[in-house]
Amino acid sequence: MLLPWLILIPFIGGFLCWQTERFGVKVPRWIALITMGLTLALGLQLWLQGGYSLTQSAGIPQWQSEFVLPWIPRFGISIHLALDGLSLLMVVLTGLLGVLA
Repeated sequence: MLLPWLILIPFIGGFLCWQTERFGVKVPRWIALITMGLTLALGLQLWLQGGYSLTQSAGIPQWQSEFVLPWIPRFGISIHLALDGLSLLMVVLTGLLGVLA
């Protein structure tokens, strides 16, 4: 259930930064820092929950985290988000660089 939040939090934060820029220069910066901090925290939480090993499991790729939501079941359309080790590293790196920026 954390994967949709990894997409929604930066999106909502960007929208809030855009809307609050009329209140001053510092308000959007604080909102961006908070939202990227939340993204980094969620990425680190996913990292701590996962069981990562370097051993192959019979050549079958496995997702560390997966989210599937039927969207239009009549046509077989669903929303599918999945995270493996490399993409998790990219999520954490994005959160870290966002906080440092």
